[in-house]
Amino acid sequence: MNKTSDLEILQLHYYLSDNEHSMDAIVYNKAESELLKIVTEVSKILDLDVLVEIQALEEGGIKSIYKFLNKKKNRRKIQIVGAFFAGIVATIISDVVSDNIKSDPEMERMKKEKLELEIRKLKKELSEQQEIPLEETEEQLVISQEFINDLSIYISELNQVKISKSKFYKTLLNEGKIEKVSTQELNKEFEPKKNEKFVPRKDFKLFIIEETDIDSDYENNVTLEIASPVLTSNRMNWKALYNNEQINFSLKDKNFKSLIINKNLKFTNGTKIVCDLETKQKMTDDGEIIKKGRAVYNVTKIIYPNGDIIDI
Repeated sequence: MNKTSDLEILQLHYYLSDNEHSMDAIVYNKAESELLKIVTEVSKILDLDVLVEIQALEEGGIKSIYKFLNKKKNRRKIQIVGAFFAGIVATIISDVVSDNIKSDPEMERMKKEKLELEIRKLKKELSEQQEIPLEETEEQLVISQEFINDLSIYISELNQVKISKSKFYKTLLNEGKIEKVSTQELNKEFEPKKNEKFVPRKDFKLFIIEETDIDSDYENNVTLEIASPVLTSNRMNWKALYNNEQINFSLKDKNFKSLIINKNLKFTNGTKIVCDLETKQKMTDDGEIIKKGRAVYNVTKIIYPNGDIIDI
């Protein structure tokens, strides 16, 4: 293995009741496993090859101390990323950020696109400097605190991170001794670099998800064979065959609805429509994707069994 160089150090502190210094080993190992999954996701996003080491545990409750190491001889990458890697992990674990990303969908979409662009620029910077040492006179890439905060929120909203974070706190609730948990960044001498971030036990539930909405699946120009049309203006769902499966969907194309009523369009057995199909989805805390409903937009054609086609 190549010689490693320090990135940063993160302390995870479990505060226990009655000055206890021991906790359920199964709970501890499961919680730490979910933390490591989050670290892995952060590494993937930043395209880092990171080795994670754990220091000997300290008492005072229970303290886990993680040292993040870069496997490659790359001073440039270390100086760029080492300044905030542990901070991102600490923020993901300790801060409630989910509500901050859904206030204005259009603004948040633009913000997300901007952040993804900045991440690509960061990866490019890191890859280009992979084998080039940083000279003493060379200007260091500046990473703003705003970028670090936005990046932490962005990563926190990834489905796998949400699931691991949920399982982390759900597991901790199984240990009655835990009163709160905290994260804190340390320097190489294991001295605090920043203030400790606390999460009291009463707030663990804020991070736990039984189901979470994920992005809808959109398919364009799909063909649905109508099994049960709704030819009135009520809100009943239509039924159709799609990929040999019977589905229910709500019709969201207002223009098509008007044509059905005003022109008295007929649907016989085998009639098909060409449209855009949205499938709404949720993800359980075990990662299972559940289809929650479908909607049809932008109907462009009606295809009758005799071959007649009506373009909408």
